Amino acid sequence: MQIQHLGRTSIESEVAFRKQVDAAWNDFVTKGVCKPGSVRDVIHTSWQRCKNRGVEHTQHYPPMVASGAQLKALFEENDELLMASKNTWKMLADILSDTQSLFTVAEANGVLLDVCGNTSLRDSLVSQRIAPGYDWSEGRSGTNAVGTVVALKQAVSVHGVEHFCETVKIWSCAAAPIIDRIDGDLLGVIDVTTVNHAYSEQSMALAMTAARQIEQTLQSRELTRNVKLLDWFAGVVGRWYQDGVILLDRKGRVVTANEKAKTLFARENIQHQLEKSYRLLQAERLGTMKEWEALLPPAIVPVAYESYNRDGHAEGGILVVRPVQASAHKVLVVPRILSSTAFDGIVGQSAVLQSLKARAARLALSSAPVLIQGETGTGKELFARAIHCAGRGGDLPFVAVNCGALTSELAVTELLGYEAGAFRGAKAEGCLGKFEEADGGTLFLDEITELPLTVQAALLRVIQDNVVVRLGSNQERVLDVRIIATTNGDLDGEVERGSFRKDLFYRLKVMVLDIIALRERTDDIDSLAQLFLQEFSRDYGFPVKQIAPSVLEALAKYSWPGNVRELQSVLESMFVMSDTYVLTCSDLPVNILCERPVSPALEKVGVAATYGDITLNELEREAINKELLLSEGNRSRVARQLGISRSTLYRKIKAYGLVGG
Repeated sequence: MQIQHLGRTSIESEVAFRKQVDAAWNDFVTKGVCKPGSVRDVIHTSWQRCKNRGVEHTQHYPPMVASGAQLKALFEENDELLMASKNTWKMLADILSDTQSLFTVAEANGVLLDVCGNTSLRDSLVSQRIAPGYDWSEGRSGTNAVGTVVALKQAVSVHGVEHFCETVKIWSCAAAPIIDRIDGDLLGVIDVTTVNHAYSEQSMALAMTAARQIEQTLQSRELTRNVKLLDWFAGVVGRWYQDGVILLDRKGRVVTANEKAKTLFARENIQHQLEKSYRLLQAERLGTMKEWEALLPPAIVPVAYESYNRDGHAEGGILVVRPVQASAHKVLVVPRILSSTAFDGIVGQSAVLQSLKARAARLALSSAPVLIQGETGTGKELFARAIHCAGRGGDLPFVAVNCGALTSELAVTELLGYEAGAFRGAKAEGCLGKFEEADGGTLFLDEITELPLTVQAALLRVIQDNVVVRLGSNQERVLDVRIIATTNGDLDGEVERGSFRKDLFYRLKVMVLDIIALRERTDDIDSLAQLFLQEFSRDYGFPVKQIAPSVLEALAKYSWPGNVRELQSVLESMFVMSDTYVLTCSDLPVNILCERPVSPALEKVGVAATYGDITLNELEREAINKELLLSEGNRSRVARQLGISRSTLYRKIKAYGLVGG
């Protein structure tokens, strides 16, 4: 049979070819050398690598290196490669299914991941180690198409006797590398393996075609992934508007960088490191500050690494950098443990509130703008002050501005300030604006949606450029101010309606904190009530009043449209108007009583579900409960105080479900 072996040498017959290569192999394994030209260069250099690595050429089988959980992890790590190869196999199945050929997929180190082809042939080859989990790299299995492709990153065919190990010489295989088209990394290997008598030159063509098809599929998915990554980047880059920001993909390659990062790197003559697809750091080390510090020159300090996760997988992230001088007085590079006292003023132990406080504590570490969203009375300013204290520090200015109280004319001068003579009635010495007052600290813009559009434009420039120009002046004053804004409305809707600038919206909506309503954390009502009663006692000079359990039940069932502020007002009214030291349901406002459902205890005594009936029986219940509390459970004293017999008292205690006695 006349064959053309890789187009290199015309061999008169398969037998002659095998005899020639076999003789060369025997010389090589016994003497360490073989006759020049007796074997292809690619095979000879592979044999040399195998010998140098100490590969045993006799009775040597590829080892199993991954099984069970390890193999599952390997599948997950290469899930896209497997998906793409299965799609390609569907295209080649008709060509290979009726042949004595196998289509195998290996990961970048040469470990087999999948074997496709004739079912009976595939199943019979598990004993030959052609199955998932077996390592076919040169260092483990000698010269073979998969292992040699891993070593060279180029297409290779290995025909029978050319294998280094005796145990696999019955196979002929052609393999092609799967290359990452972005950075040239080896992603895996596609191999077409046949028994010697079935070898065909078409095997190499099939392997290379399959590899190119898989590369195209993977590149398409990578481009889709980067589109989503860039979309995420557009939403978060504003929170680090004062810093250099570098967007990295899941492999640690540069996708893009802002101008401040480019300026910093150019200053250190390492601007080439921000070129698209430059691998700044290995993927497995992403996010480790110690690694970033070792990578960057001393003049550039890593501030943070914020990762982007989608569907449970890390898809990349942003590296934030600053010049060393700037970081020295603005932010500590090493993450700090926040002072717990900063959030102690936010009362409540519910799980949702604790989670909210933890998120706020993380936001405090940054200098980026924060948008706090929540209903009226939820405590947005309380959170804003806590974020300021935990981040910049309570000794630095916190300047609050009620945007709803500013007219178009007043807002510009209030926020930006003005120079002497800027307008009629201006102070002779001029006036600082709120931005300058807040320099070094935080400017709190309450109800930001109330700002007129003309003022929004002026505000946008200050946030973008970090400079302020007073009315009547051309001088730019550089500031360091953190913006915390709040809204109790639908800011997205305001943007759609054109009443709020979209560009300002995205500048402010960098870090978002959604404050939960009181009705979603009713577990905190008890602790809030106790806090307010203590404050009222101090403010009014009265002894601290207690609150009956039934009142707490009523408060927990109310919807609280005014949230914590409404709760405080209700309790203050009850505190002032009650003549006793125990607040009962008789002290509650009618609207809260009306919202209460009938209790099981009242149903037992046959109380109708009308407001009048509920009030009458509830008053009796609360009168008894109040006396039980005041008498510390002494039922005889309670009966005397109420003018009823002890037996009647016992019956009513049981009927109303009271436990105070």
